[in-house]
Amino acid sequence: MKSNIKIKFFGLIAAAVWLAFPAFVSAGKLDSPYKLRYPALKFNPPVTKRLVLKNGMTLHLLENHELPIVDISSMVRIGSAYEPAEKAGLASLTGGVWRSGGTTTVPPGELDEKLEFIGASLETSIGREAGSISLSTLTKDLDEGLRLFADLILNPAFDEKRFDVAKERMIEGIKREDDDPTTIARREFKRLLLGDHPFGHVPTLKTLGRISRDDCEKFYKDHIGPRNFIIGISGDFYTAEIVGKLEKLFWDMKPAKQQLPEIPPLPEKINAGVYIMDKKLPQTVFRSGHFGISRRNPDYYAVRVMNFIMGGGGFSSRMLKDIRSKRGLAYSVWSYFVGGENLRGRFVTGGETKAESSYEFMLATRDIIWRMVEHGVSEMELTLAKESIINSFVFGFDKDTKIVSKYLWLEYYGLPMDYLETFRDNIRKVTRADAKRAAAEYLHPDEMIILAVGDNSVMGKDLARLGPVKYIEPAK
Repeated sequence: MKSNIKIKFFGLIAAAVWLAFPAFVSAGKLDSPYKLRYPALKFNPPVTKRLVLKNGMTLHLLENHELPIVDISSMVRIGSAYEPAEKAGLASLTGGVWRSGGTTTVPPGELDEKLEFIGASLETSIGREAGSISLSTLTKDLDEGLRLFADLILNPAFDEKRFDVAKERMIEGIKREDDDPTTIARREFKRLLLGDHPFGHVPTLKTLGRISRDDCEKFYKDHIGPRNFIIGISGDFYTAEIVGKLEKLFWDMKPAKQQLPEIPPLPEKINAGVYIMDKKLPQTVFRSGHFGISRRNPDYYAVRVMNFIMGGGGFSSRMLKDIRSKRGLAYSVWSYFVGGENLRGRFVTGGETKAESSYEFMLATRDIIWRMVEHGVSEMELTLAKESIINSFVFGFDKDTKIVSKYLWLEYYGLPMDYLETFRDNIRKVTRADAKRAAAEYLHPDEMIILAVGDNSVMGKDLARLGPVKYIEPAK
């Protein structure tokens, strides 16, 4: 596609400038990288063709005949947010057995062989708010690939033996989680922040023990219908032909038996404080933060820029410059501000440090957040952050599959269809005043959950200087 050629072209230009940079400096023609100026990158995001089948299934199509490959992806209205709390893990388990369990017409082993014979990939999964089924196949095998794709949607078998294997793997995975402090920190921070909210469901040995093969089949079949599918297709196909094939394959697909309930609002307040999970480790793994904002909030762009400067911008961020480069307290330290699609997202900081430097690390992290709240950003920081975000935007469109997935995401969450076209302009509009106001309104360094996973005998007494300490045990 022309857009891909443009991306490669500008990438070559950037590489040439980078290689030439030392010569410019040594010749005395340039004394600061911040004085480099480039012509504006003219790039308009490619747009998919949107169609709706007679049964209500939505399609996003992007033809590209350069290679004889067709890629199909989808977003399905199902997820762990809709599973019973006492059976946490049901959605993930269902997502795995959906593919591995074969269909009522093609047993699991035969399905594996058919896909291997044509060199195709057919995968399924179910996450927090959405499921997915994807197909990648050569154009010459598209008819066979589509038939298997549709069969897996319409007639999944959830084979009992494959279910047992998948469940045992999940159980073993949960048993191994407590061997990895980073996994522990991610899981326990999620529990502390979200509590009993559906987004906070954490599979345990107890909840998995309650799940049967029939639970998976019912969870899937109750919530699957044509209007719950948004399908994206990219590659070597012709729109009229593939639409006709999909109409035939899905003409008698029944509506979902049950409507998904509304996801309840997130708690207004969090249980801020210092939490320690004691593990005899030479390092401490930290996670800290609180709720954030939705992408629908007009301040999202200012928050995005502000966080890039503070901890989301890699080596240019304040956290990495101060805590890693200046103090030598950590190899990696970061922050991210995830915008929720409908509900509020979350603000999280993290990193690892020696057990002996735990207090210094966390104090430095919190001080950087406070300085952002009180003093905002400099003009140089603002310019670099906006240019970095805007210039990296183009790499989200270097593959047709990425382009299609973005439009599926917009459609699924009901975000404005011009979101991608207006994103860069909204970033450009952010001012220093906007960034400072966003920091003051949406950062709360004195009301954070601070979670430390490490050796309490080394770090516990010092961390108590940050606030009252509560000790937690891992989810079982």
